[in-house]
Amino acid sequence: MSWVKAIAYSSTFLFIFRIWLNITMQIAPHPLLSGIVKHYLIIAHNQRVVMNYRLFSDGNPGMVFHLKDPLLQYNQQHTLASKQPGSFVYGQITHYNDITSVGELAMLIVVLQPNALLSLLDVATYELTNNTVPLKDLFGQEALELEDRIANTANLQAAAAIAEQFLLNKTASKGKHAGITDQAISIIHTSKGIINVKNLLDVMPVTERQLERKFNEEVGLSPKKFIDAVKFQTYLKQLQKLSSIKELSSLSYACGYYDQAHLNHFFRKHTGVTPLQYKANHNLLAINFMPLV
Repeated sequence: MSWVKAIAYSSTFLFIFRIWLNITMQIAPHPLLSGIVKHYLIIAHNQRVVMNYRLFSDGNPGMVFHLKDPLLQYNQQHTLASKQPGSFVYGQITHYNDITSVGELAMLIVVLQPNALLSLLDVATYELTNNTVPLKDLFGQEALELEDRIANTANLQAAAAIAEQFLLNKTASKGKHAGITDQAISIIHTSKGIINVKNLLDVMPVTERQLERKFNEEVGLSPKKFIDAVKFQTYLKQLQKLSSIKELSSLSYACGYYDQAHLNHFFRKHTGVTPLQYKANHNLLAINFMPLV
């Protein structure tokens, strides 16, 4: 759907929003932004109740805009909760985070490409790993005006259009040229994460040290951890489609995991739940964003 049509249908969207308690929508970016933005994710519910969520890595950084009440985010020890800014950028995630919604939820998430932050912000990506930065700290008054426009727009689709225009303006003069990490990321995604760093180096004109440095600076994760993230996301997608838990071991093997016990340990470490608990959750907001029940 084009942005023109999306905005034209705003009244229809508002009607749907009033009736449905939960909305999740994914929108593709403008072709000129495909090297920066993976997709836009719209999440909303109009339930004025406390709801707890868990967020874990999908291998991508992002940008968040709240149109309703910001979420409360807990520290890793779950001893302290702080309110998220109205808009912010987040880096790669290496451990799961628990988040609480205390009112109506309406948020726009700009899911960025794995190596987009450096070209977008001119900041080494490792500095944002497991961190969030208010948008105003990065873009000043321009960010405050953007946040205000989005917070007061008619609906989330129109908000996505506003964010997209902001990003188009920001990247118009910079551009993004394909580099080492682009090539490596493409190979890793094509293999669905069933590849190791040695195999990667066999087809790339770089040393292991060069690859590590580039990934640290541009992706915020080591090549090994990024490969793990891509393989895990592939597994989660297939797990959602699994018709019988009897096929669990076969699925694990098909996704490159040869030891079910090791996978179970990895799964719990990165999500806080077991594969079967994840499979039983039918209210996922995104593949890496789930309500806690």
